[in-house]
Amino acid sequence: MDANKAQAAYWTSPAGLKWIEHEAALDAAMAGMLAAMLDAAAITPTDRVLDIGCGTGASTLAAAERAARGTALGVDISEPLLTHARGRARAARAANAAFLLADAQSYPFAPGAFDVLVSRIGMSFFSDTVAALRNLGVALGGGGRMAFVAWAGVAENPWFHIPKRAAEARFGPQPAGDPVAPGPTAFQDRDRVAGLMAEAGLTAIMAERVEIALTPPGGTEGAARAASRVGPAARIMKACEGKETDAAAIEAAVCTAFEPYACEDGVRVPAVVNIFTATA
Repeated sequence: MDANKAQAAYWTSPAGLKWIEHEAALDAAMAGMLAAMLDAAAITPTDRVLDIGCGTGASTLAAAERAARGTALGVDISEPLLTHARGRARAARAANAAFLLADAQSYPFAPGAFDVLVSRIGMSFFSDTVAALRNLGVALGGGGRMAFVAWAGVAENPWFHIPKRAAEARFGPQPAGDPVAPGPTAFQDRDRVAGLMAEAGLTAIMAERVEIALTPPGGTEGAARAASRVGPAARIMKACEGKETDAAAIEAAVCTAFEPYACEDGVRVPAVVNIFTATA
């Protein structure tokens, strides 16, 4: 995992492991995103599915349900997240779901071992996207399908820019990062990513901008907690060595800013994602 050791370190750190603590809220928030990606993948009941960056397992279990007579293998770089995912699979009695600790950029998958690749916001973290896509193309073999979803830009997603603004109000402006550096919004430029996919030898490439609603539970308070405890605000908190009082202040500011998104059945935060599909 040397190529992506920084990601391995982050996703096994307390900051990365907050995905376990806030799993239910995050899975509920991103349910629409996951469904759109799985629909694009067109999984059949007998498919062998490879799920990249599976985290705590929601996407792998959903893929396994669609591939009821096939299999779903979730791959992630964080053993603590995978341990939790395995527990979820046992609880769900998903016998056709399994999990692998590996760096998918370089792991020697058996050629043609899978029919379809999916990923819920897990593909934009590789240090070398082209190398990763080439490796995963081998795993799929000729004719294998890819469908993965990634975040669009921060400016198009209140889920990101509201907590970021709240954290910077608390700690001061932060240095501007490289927009294409490995991270949650690295795939915001659809044309750039489509070019990388072509360079990796993929064909039938499509990149689509999709508007969805994030639907976390717990109204604006629940949404604010989930959005501020992971993502940009959490990263700023970590960099600035923030205290719990800082986290609470940021969360309160986000809650206020989310009030326009409240509705009768909870909260619906508008979001934009990019869905990419291709053939190996």
